[in-house]
Amino acid sequence: MSIYEVIRYCTQSTLSYLNEPKQERKQKRQRRKTERPAFSSRWFGVLPWAVRQLFRKSS
Repeated sequence: MSIYEVIRYCTQSTLSYLNEPKQERKQKRQRRKTERPAFSSRWFGVLPWAVRQLFRKSS
């Protein structure tokens, strides 16, 4: 991928974002927030697994 293609992609995506009505942008943002898993399950879901792996290696 050349630098011109990267610049073109960035320009196109920025312009498409700016051409959307403000209300649509807010709705997209809200949808992404609701689809994302909860903070506790995102971060603490990995922690018990990591501890388990740590104890398995030391045994």
